[in-house]
Amino acid sequence: SQNYPNPFNPTTRIDYSVVSDGHVTLNVYDITGRLVSTLVDGYIESGYHSAIWSGMDNNGVQLSSGVYLYSLQSEGSNMTRKMIYMK
Repeated sequence: SQNYPNPFNPTTRIDYSVVSDGHVTLNVYDITGRLVSTLVDGYIESGYHSAIWSGMDNNGVQLSSGVYLYSLQSEGSNMTRKMIYMK
């Protein structure tokens, strides 16, 4: 699903569903394609799940306002969506 709210400040929720049990990654990238945060990286059971992103990178540094992309990858599925972080 599209993250909500979008635009967001200070946090946004990304809801996603997994059709079958397996390895799932949910990464956030800046507009240049640089990986800034990994929200999910592991074995996930099928069903509906949520992840919260607070606009911080993997080192806990608050990022600047702008357009970010999140990419959900699972076995047999790949989805990328755009979100806007506004301070």
